[in-house]
Amino acid sequence: MKKNNARKAWMVWGLALLIMILGYMGFRSLYTTNAQQEESDALAMGATKYISNQTQSEQSNNASSNDSQKTDILSTDGEGVTIIGDSVTVGIEPYLKEKLPKINVDGKVGRQMSQAESTVSELKAQGKLGDRIIIELGTNGPFSKKHLQHLLTSLSDAKQVIVVTTRVPKGWQNSVNSTINDVAQEFENAQVVDWYAASEGKGDYFYKDGVHLKPDGGRFYADLLIQALEHK
Repeated sequence: MKKNNARKAWMVWGLALLIMILGYMGFRSLYTTNAQQEESDALAMGATKYISNQTQSEQSNNASSNDSQKTDILSTDGEGVTIIGDSVTVGIEPYLKEKLPKINVDGKVGRQMSQAESTVSELKAQGKLGDRIIIELGTNGPFSKKHLQHLLTSLSDAKQVIVVTTRVPKGWQNSVNSTINDVAQEFENAQVVDWYAASEGKGDYFYKDGVHLKPDGGRFYADLLIQALEHK
């Protein structure tokens, strides 16, 4: 009888011990699974965050790239570029618009530098004055430094102002070019395109008057101005 009781007692203790062992193993397995799940979730969240950050960064870069491309496209199209000139400008207009279709060309036969400031005021009032401006004047006569200084002062808010020297077989040619070179250096946003120097030895570009340009000369002149715009 005692043996049976002892055996039953050992069986009860053994069963209890087995239950405890199985319970411990189950708890540990559950803890490990939960820990692994938490670690997996953390990694997943980290990966998601990384991908999200990468995507945002790429989108930001793409937006920046698109803005840059947009700016380049506008510049390439001539958006925001205005040229004010005389009959030479009238002659090269088709060649400018081949490369810069949106450029605003304001050329007038016989225009003098003294008339440029009023032209600028009119264009501003009409909303047609860009922030990159080319001044091609001097073919029709000389002008004082004060005239050019007043003009460039009125354009002080412009991003870029290009003043072009002249080639004209008249007594005022050298005076005009000297004034342009002297005054332009007084203004930070102004630069000189030296048409006189660039056209040296290129007599075949001109008609008999030595001023107005044949098609090859017109394209050469237009390309010279476009290069100056691009290298600002």
